[in-house]
Amino acid sequence: MNAGGADADATDAEPERKGQRTRRRIMEAARRKFAEVGYERATIRAIAAEAGVDKASVIQYYGTKRALFREAVRWHVPIEELTTPDPARTVDNYLRAMLGSWAADPDSPMAVLLRTSMTSEEAAELLRRHVTEETVERVAAGIDAPDARLRAALSGAMMFGIATQRYLLRMPDLAEARLDDVLRLAAPLFRTLIAPEPEAGPGPGTPAASEAASGS
Repeated sequence: MNAGGADADATDAEPERKGQRTRRRIMEAARRKFAEVGYERATIRAIAAEAGVDKASVIQYYGTKRALFREAVRWHVPIEELTTPDPARTVDNYLRAMLGSWAADPDSPMAVLLRTSMTSEEAAELLRRHVTEETVERVAAGIDAPDARLRAALSGAMMFGIATQRYLLRMPDLAEARLDDVLRLAAPLFRTLIAPEPEAGPGPGTPAASEAASGS
């Protein structure tokens, strides 16, 4: 009985493992195809061929092309985990997380979404909403300075710009630079946005300080 039960469990588990592999293969193929031809021109049939499965399998696992695309480009930045009491370390963490994810996989969800947003309004709207929810709102929540949301949006735009030119467009000076050198020069710019130094008050003896002391 026990041996028979173990065999049955193994048999039951095998389709699930195959299903997981098929699902992952479809997802990887979808990201490549969306990145290659864009959202509008990518078809379920082409994605199925890229994945080595039939069209029915893609529909079975993901339903529609729209649902498949939304899952293919979903990404998450662990802002809370990257944020530390040290502003310099926080900025370094943000930059390494962004640039590291692009470097690790040119067909990462973030890279695919950016590429497709250039030719698809649906992808562009998804990018706007996702960037706002994933980065701007959460980074702004930790900025103790005026214009927190604008500061967060500007820092995000700068990060996307660096990542795009370094990994997608392969601009020579950025693509060939060491990551540590990029961070060394870029981090101070980001700190002025995300963790600005408190403005110093007027020193003693200055006209402003004298006026404040006299109440004028």
